Amino acid sequence: MTDVGDATAYGSQTAYVLPVQGTSGTSYLYMGDRWGNSMGGTVNDSQYVWLPLAFPTSRTMNLPWYPQVAVDTAAGAVTGVGGGPYYNFVARHSGRCLDVKDNSAADSYDVVQYDCNGGLNQQWRLTDAGGGYVQVIAEHSGKCLDVANNATTEGTFVQQYHCTGGANQQWLQQDQGNGYYRLVARSSGKCLDVSDGSTANGTRLIQWTCGTAANQQFQRRTV
Repeated sequence: MTDVGDATAYGSQTAYVLPVQGTSGTSYLYMGDRWGNSMGGTVNDSQYVWLPLAFPTSRTMNLPWYPQVAVDTAAGAVTGVGGGPYYNFVARHSGRCLDVKDNSAADSYDVVQYDCNGGLNQQWRLTDAGGGYVQVIAEHSGKCLDVANNATTEGTFVQQYHCTGGANQQWLQQDQGNGYYRLVARSSGKCLDVSDGSTANGTRLIQWTCGTAANQQFQRRTV
């Protein structure tokens, strides 16, 4: 068993998963209850959370957040609407994308560079964290780009973790020109860095003292 979606299924309790079958195949609609008494109201204030539930591989599930959902019953398609913009972050030195390894939705899972492939685990949205900083949130899991254990030392791995509001999940985007940015961790003042400047698929991301190297520069591409 692994986590799917954020820590609380976006404030809902699983009620049902509805298969939607049509001419293009079968999609799945997550249907959750958001109880009113859990939001300071009464049971009569309860709402529903409907989201597309996808199975990218035989061992993984995606439950990304969208403010709206579109259901095409004829085609058998369930798709999310809005909630972006979403971005790929592409390393300047390698041309590879910031990626959550194995499409995992679990806490503490590796963030690596990998060939850009359009996966939700390579798509990120930004939310304001104040003071010019942002949280960088993975679309497939709803989890934040995080410096492990709130460490301030060079070489500390960067991972995904449920969003806590901590300074180790807040990043300053520093413009480096030509559409590239450095991402600087608020907790340490250190930069997001592809370890050892490697261009290989699967290389882990770390934090490192900020410099001018291309392995600390990322192009933000709208998906």
